[in-house]
Amino acid sequence: MVPAAARCGGTEATTPRTSAVLRGRHPTLRPVREDLHTLSASTTVASPAVLAVLVAHDGVTWLPRTLDALQAQLHAPIEVVAVDNASSDGTRELLLERLGEDRVLIADRDLGFGGAVSMALDARDAADAPYVLLVHDDLELAPDAVAELVAAMEADPRLAIVGPKLRGWDAEDELQSVGSTIDLTGRVDPGVDVGELDQGQRDQERRTLYVSTAGMLVRRAAMDDLGRLDRRYHVFRDDLDLCWRAWLAGHDVEVVPSAVGRHAASAANYLRLGQTGFIGPRYFDERNTLASLIKNYGALKLLLVLPLYLGVGLAKIAGFLLTRRFSDAWQTVRAWAWNLAHLGESRRYRRAVQAQRVRSDAELSELFGRLGTRLRAYTEAMATWISGADHDPEPEPAHDDAPPPEPQTVTHRVVALVRRRPVLVSAAGLVLLIAVGTWPLLLPGELRGGQLAPWPASSSAFLTDHLAGWHEAAAFGTSTAPSPAQALLGLLQAALGGSAYLAPRVLLLLPLAVGWLLALKAAQTYSDRRPPRVVAATAYVLSPPALAALVTGRIEALVVLAVLPGLVAGWITATSRTSAPARAWRAVAAVVLFGAVAGAFEPVVLVALLAVGVVAIGVAVLRSEDLSWRASVAARLTVAALGPVLLLVPWSLELFAADGPLFAGAAASETAGDELWAWLLLSPSLTGFPGLVAGVGFLLAGLLGLALGWRRGATLVSVLWLAALLGATGAWWADRAGTAMWAGTPLLVTAAAFAGAFALAFAAGARQLSRHAFGWRQIAAATTALAVTVSIASVAWALVREPFAAFVTEEPTLPSFVIAEAETEGPFRVLVLAADEREVAWEVVDGRGPTMAGYGLRQPSATEGIARAAIADLLEGRDPGAGDRLGQLGIRYVIVPDGADDPELSAALLAQTSLEPRPVATGELHAVSGWLPQVAALTGEQFAVLEQRGSLPPDVEVASLPWLGGGRAAGVLPEPGAVLVAEAADDGWVLEVDGTSIPAANGTPVRFLDVPAGEVEVSHTGEGARRLAVGVQVVLLLLVISLALRPPGFARRAVGDPAARGGQR
Repeated sequence: MVPAAARCGGTEATTPRTSAVLRGRHPTLRPVREDLHTLSASTTVASPAVLAVLVAHDGVTWLPRTLDALQAQLHAPIEVVAVDNASSDGTRELLLERLGEDRVLIADRDLGFGGAVSMALDARDAADAPYVLLVHDDLELAPDAVAELVAAMEADPRLAIVGPKLRGWDAEDELQSVGSTIDLTGRVDPGVDVGELDQGQRDQERRTLYVSTAGMLVRRAAMDDLGRLDRRYHVFRDDLDLCWRAWLAGHDVEVVPSAVGRHAASAANYLRLGQTGFIGPRYFDERNTLASLIKNYGALKLLLVLPLYLGVGLAKIAGFLLTRRFSDAWQTVRAWAWNLAHLGESRRYRRAVQAQRVRSDAELSELFGRLGTRLRAYTEAMATWISGADHDPEPEPAHDDAPPPEPQTVTHRVVALVRRRPVLVSAAGLVLLIAVGTWPLLLPGELRGGQLAPWPASSSAFLTDHLAGWHEAAAFGTSTAPSPAQALLGLLQAALGGSAYLAPRVLLLLPLAVGWLLALKAAQTYSDRRPPRVVAATAYVLSPPALAALVTGRIEALVVLAVLPGLVAGWITATSRTSAPARAWRAVAAVVLFGAVAGAFEPVVLVALLAVGVVAIGVAVLRSEDLSWRASVAARLTVAALGPVLLLVPWSLELFAADGPLFAGAAASETAGDELWAWLLLSPSLTGFPGLVAGVGFLLAGLLGLALGWRRGATLVSVLWLAALLGATGAWWADRAGTAMWAGTPLLVTAAAFAGAFALAFAAGARQLSRHAFGWRQIAAATTALAVTVSIASVAWALVREPFAAFVTEEPTLPSFVIAEAETEGPFRVLVLAADEREVAWEVVDGRGPTMAGYGLRQPSATEGIARAAIADLLEGRDPGAGDRLGQLGIRYVIVPDGADDPELSAALLAQTSLEPRPVATGELHAVSGWLPQVAALTGEQFAVLEQRGSLPPDVEVASLPWLGGGRAAGVLPEPGAVLVAEAADDGWVLEVDGTSIPAANGTPVRFLDVPAGEVEVSHTGEGARRLAVGVQVVLLLLVISLALRPPGFARRAVGDPAARGGQR
């Protein structure tokens, strides 16, 4: 028997019903030890004894309330045994003072919670108390809590473990836990929402996977049979492990909502020192969760869960690194390492657990959380963030005498669905329209057309070339930094599983979906209702320039179409006074990312962002007298404007060079020559634009926005119209100037501005028109709405009627035998000539055909100049040996595709002495008789003849060095001579013969003279510098992503003024 002096409580046992009556009646608080000595021994009603094990470690802050709560318990008898876990803050002294030496066990080191509990149980015989109450030193139990827990146990013998409803320590009405569960990956669900108030809404919940050890009541016999708490856990998740084992062994676990406790959760909240202070709570959380999964899952379930757990964990670690939470990432990795090191021990524990199993995982499945529920919540939250809330007018209250509703027709139900779910209905309609309209693109086979070249079989073709010091994915190699667009395309294909079928089709169609979603987000600035936002987003992606970009395969325009609304939304948020600093800096990061993506494909975007940044900074400074606001917005806009340029270094450093990204591209192959009004109407005479009918509605939408939205937002309307005019003017100028930029790209800005104006008019129209009698305003609004509908319908019809003549599938780019020769005999190049009414277009491609992996590579001006001059002499008949000059660039064939021939072109080709006509099924093909391999090894005599005549005799066989790729070739030179590389001259070219370096001579192609016989290796240096540059680029990218996910500290701490709280007071 437990001595009376060891017990605390009242003089009479209290039944659950009595405890409910007495709830809230507290005796005068006295030291526990004094109360223990004055307990009456005349208890008349026997109650099951409870052994309360109080584990304390540096808990002097909370311990007085914990001891007082134990003293105030209405259940008797309770024996309190405390374990001091190597405290150093006065906890031990307080326990000794309140409980006495015979009730306090001292641990010389921190044993952890499980070890301390076992220490107490070993010191007390199991026959003395059938129940064990586990108490944290930061837990305050309500006076009737133990009585309620014991009553639940006594009423149901199947129960082995029960626990109280937990509230916050100081937040009296805030729920902390009402029983907890985990999902498949071990993520804990405490059963309540963050900040949820206790209003009795959870009091019906009983069965749960586990309850916290804070206030847990356990049958002593069951606890001993289960093996007690796992001492290895030290802290956290030992409650999960014990309760899970109890379920497996055939016991039940419940939470008792009528028993209430207040819990500080000091270890989880870093409120106390100890091991969690310098190791971190996450370490123990992750470590013990994984150990519990290993021990308790069945074999088949464990095989499914472990890969999923590790996959989620890797994503979690990546998230920690991206958000600069390096300590959390390290704790997670360290937790995994601990489980790996203790795997043998965990297997022994697992065998013991599985030996006691009487329930299968399937029987317990309803106790676990569902991944689908979490994913659905994330999806709904993301959808709400994109589409925004819907602030419809509040419905009028219903009247009791209102007539019953009549049955709704199908039309009424459809209209109601559209009103209730405008985003979902519009998205479904848009997907259906695009699927029907673009079905020719979905046919199986290799897809090419417009700027879309055949896709390589693997994403490594993009990424390997991007990382190399010598880039050879295009026809001619170059050491000039490629556009990051090349890497983005490779990452796209990698994300699609390396599929060469999906990648080009996703590249064409995904921008429409992304543009629509981001347009929904951007339109939140114009309207607080979803229907106007949906209309604006739909009008934007079904605008004439969007359709033209799609049907003509303008990759750079499609990328701009996708990210332009994101740039708009980011700029607005970054410059808004009502944006909290953290939100504003996230918007800046988004602008940098979107701007970098768009700029990588269309360099003009970088110039536009710089210009917009300068103007926005000037306007913000001039319009505000608040110095702190000026500095803040200037810093944000500076980062937003310069960030994309810095993110694209080193490629962007040559932006304004004569052969840089802005000016190196060939002029647009098509010009319209239309007047400015045609561009403002979005109806230039460029291929793919549906015509005047499709554009008139957009202009009228802009005018309606001007008429109805001016009073609501004159500044916004002015900005929209300025953007529309600048876009139209820019397109008109680009067409007249013959720039490399497609003239339809600036019209996307005009379409977006008109769509935004229409959303503004839509949002303001109902309120504006209701204040006026029927007249011209209503007629204008109805006419504009009809015109916009007709415009969108005309674009949709143009999309559906199969306008994709620019694309072909399953047609080889070059004759099959040419591709086969390139695969078997080594690399060579092919010149493709195509004549039209005005000129002859030409392109040099790889012998295996063009590849999308060469996207973003600029051809060297040296080889480009030689080829251009030779082709000009060939076409004009000035040099009958121009073909030999092409041959020295590694060009083996000249091809004129079917339908691109011309009598004058054919005559010019036949006049060449070094071009030999070959029979082909369609078009024309000429072999260059004097072509040289990519790396030609010439004898001294052969080189002298080549220098003198400009070509070698047809019967001379030229040796070659095998091309290894990456700017490297190696082989044996049997006799002294020269080595010619059919590439542009570059300081990085090096030739080594038996370890001896020989410098290259001046001029293009690359020439190494007086090369002795021996083992020869030709290589291009600079790969190390290139990899360093890409590494810096990746680091900058990670910093921007980190800024988006977790804004800088000053932004997260700036909560003092209204602006920092998003304008709320």
